[in-house]
Amino acid sequence: MAYGICRIQKLKAGSLGGSGRHTNRERYTPNADPTKENIRIIGEPDGINTPNLETIVREKIGNQTIRKNAVMAVEFLLTASPEYFRPDDPGRAGYYHQQRLEDFQNIACEWLINSYGDRIVRAELHLDESTPHIHAYMVPLDEKGKLNCRALLGGSRHRLSELQDSFATAVAPLGLERGIKGSLAKHTRIQQYYSAINKAPDINLDTETMKQQVADRQRALKKSAVMEKTAAHLAQENQQLQLQLSIALAEAKKQKEEAVNWQKKYQDLANTVRDFPLAEVAYQLGLEADPKDKHKWHNTEHIINITGSKFYDWKALKGGGGAIDLVMHVNQYDFKQAVTWLNDRLGEGAMLEATCYYAKDVVLTQPVPQFTPPVVDADKWQQVRNYLRTERQLPSSLVDTLHEQGLIYADNKQNAVFLRRSLDGQTITGASLRGTAGTDNNFKGLARGSKRSDGWFYFLRGGQSSDPVQRAVLVESAIDAMSIAVLERTDSRRTLYLSTDGAGHVPVDFLRVLPAKSVIVAYDNDSAGLELAQKVMSVLPNSVANFPHAKDWNEELKNYLNFEQQQQQRRQQQPRKQQHRGFSL
Repeated sequence: MAYGICRIQKLKAGSLGGSGRHTNRERYTPNADPTKENIRIIGEPDGINTPNLETIVREKIGNQTIRKNAVMAVEFLLTASPEYFRPDDPGRAGYYHQQRLEDFQNIACEWLINSYGDRIVRAELHLDESTPHIHAYMVPLDEKGKLNCRALLGGSRHRLSELQDSFATAVAPLGLERGIKGSLAKHTRIQQYYSAINKAPDINLDTETMKQQVADRQRALKKSAVMEKTAAHLAQENQQLQLQLSIALAEAKKQKEEAVNWQKKYQDLANTVRDFPLAEVAYQLGLEADPKDKHKWHNTEHIINITGSKFYDWKALKGGGGAIDLVMHVNQYDFKQAVTWLNDRLGEGAMLEATCYYAKDVVLTQPVPQFTPPVVDADKWQQVRNYLRTERQLPSSLVDTLHEQGLIYADNKQNAVFLRRSLDGQTITGASLRGTAGTDNNFKGLARGSKRSDGWFYFLRGGQSSDPVQRAVLVESAIDAMSIAVLERTDSRRTLYLSTDGAGHVPVDFLRVLPAKSVIVAYDNDSAGLELAQKVMSVLPNSVANFPHAKDWNEELKNYLNFEQQQQQRRQQQPRKQQHRGFSL
């Protein structure tokens, strides 16, 4: 007897994105056949501007406050026993009767829509595994439009049992039965799974049951082989990571040695910078030497003790270091007046010695100012987002993802702020700004205090989050980085999209360890871009050039989207084929 199967899983913010990527096959699935295509039966088909599942769910929820532990979506898994889809050969994994599949799909979709209406935001028919099944996502909004999963599904076994009854009633015309009511059965644990692989079928069972057991065992063996293949693949990746780690450690050791050498050179240089003798400066300032103490100089207002390049005024109870400080203290001058006085009284040589010493003392004693990012203005983010979406035609899914990661936001002048970071992501080194307020706003620049030669705006796409970087794309601006990432949607390798801010600094040491032809130099299609590309490629032998047909990659994206829109309009003007639940008739 074949059974109808309905399972649910409550998804919170932390698991929603991962579920969507799995369902949409954006992550590696060992038991899926990549040659078979799944079908979107509810929701917008995948396209260049199609938002991801999390974005769709959040847009459905709207601006209401979401609790930290709130259930944001409920995932339904709807399927039937293998003998329903292939009654003649239940053990033939991946095979199904087309008409039976269509009947099940139609009834399952009707049940979803009749039960939850437009709360169902997406449903996917998976045909790439052993048995067809549907993944559907429901946003649990109550009658008042509030996020309230308990109001719809409750938290008791009784309410969940009612859900099972409802689905069983819907699929009953297909000859599918409900599972045992009140059953305490659970999913097979991993230990039981491997035990099933090695366990022989029970010969006392009837023939039909034995066939199903054999089929289950064959599927288990096949899954075991796939898992072994996956383990071997992961082991190979681990070796590659270890190699890259070794290269990185060697590079880090080399850089540390270079830093020590530079520090020694700087210290040697600093040691050669001597201050002009303070005793000669004190004499020119009109101070009298104390006949009993060669270190003491005085007049009616000061009693100054000089030791090397340091001095201390016993009357003012104040000290300092260097000739410039001494002149500023005694004559009550500012810095410029003190430098001019030294040049006039003791000559250019003395002035230069004193100035170099003063600068060295400042470098050694004063902390380096740290970059402070522009203040976030959340009220102006929507205007910046609209600019990126409409003016730049970037997909909302990418814009929202980078905003959630804190890499893009709005400041109080409605500038789009693109944060620049070190490659390890630990240090914010600056920010690139792009004006969005008003019309024809062409403002571009760096936030005050940014280090142009240290840090970049960058993000990663493709592959798994745990994958090492396999390729890098270098562009001139942050918007170009986002644009080419959209155009390269089909590339599944883990890719670093990095803006060098025009002719900015390039992380050569990091990029050199990437495989051959995996660094894409994609600067603007003009003389400056060509010259910059040649300069970068001369130091990166593993790089290749890729120029846009338009002047830059954002213009290239706009042209592509306009072309796609024109093609879609032409298709819409042609006679439409009759559609039925995702199948052409």
